[in-house]
Amino acid sequence: MNEEVTAELHCSHCDHETIHTLVYAGRLLVSTTCQTCKTQIKHEAIDLRLHYLKDLEHRISTKPFRLWRRFWSAPVSSMISLPRNIMLQPKKIWSEIKAILNK
Repeated sequence: MNEEVTAELHCSHCDHETIHTLVYAGRLLVSTTCQTCKTQIKHEAIDLRLHYLKDLEHRISTKPFRLWRRFWSAPVSSMISLPRNIMLQPKKIWSEIKAILNK
């Protein structure tokens, strides 16, 4: 599941501040595309894979603390959303892996 975000950045190709589309897989930036000149910058696939594995390891190791913090800040809504989130997590991770492998 790629997430696309727009931001105003300096384009080194057209040398102006322009709107760029940023594509993320999970928390990793996959590519940036200038909306004016359509120049696209992509990260190397091998780099993305290595960084994704490190990021996934970090997310898994910190998940118990994040869940605990979420339960303490909003116990009722956390309990209600937990079953749905557990069911959607494998699909989310699989989508991220497919996005990384396809780059």
